[in-house]
Amino acid sequence: MNNENIMQMQEVIPWLIFKLNETLYTVNSKFITSIVIKPDHVTFVPNVAEHIIGLIHLRGNVIPLIDLKLLLNTEAESENTSAQNSKENKAMVVVLEKGNSFIGLVVDEVLSVENIFAYEETAEIKQMCNNGFITGVAKGHKSEEVLLVIDEEKIMNNAWEN
Repeated sequence: MNNENIMQMQEVIPWLIFKLNETLYTVNSKFITSIVIKPDHVTFVPNVAEHIIGLIHLRGNVIPLIDLKLLLNTEAESENTSAQNSKENKAMVVVLEKGNSFIGLVVDEVLSVENIFAYEETAEIKQMCNNGFITGVAKGHKSEEVLLVIDEEKIMNNAWEN
């Protein structure tokens, strides 16, 4: 991340860092309303896209759940990771709200909330992630690991179309 395409973040907004399989992702926290343990009971909805796993009721709102692994096509990778991780760790739901619309993203583990100090968006990243749900890479203050940046607005606007 040492080239001229790096954008220094002008506005300090906390970002949520989470894990899918063994990869670290980050999402801007401006749309996040809550983070909860994924309920055992999810209401099945027929004839929806594969990545929509159902509905939950949370604090008076019906929230559709998106399996982020399926949406990002990382499910094959998760089959290669140890099955014991899924038994040990309870999946989390990151609830996003835009307007009066809610959506829940199912993630493996929520790690932290921190400020992002550098963000890079390149043509290579867009080509590798051709669905457009990953917009770039970033680094936080606490870790030197590269974080994949999720476009939460695109997910909220387009997750129903796949």
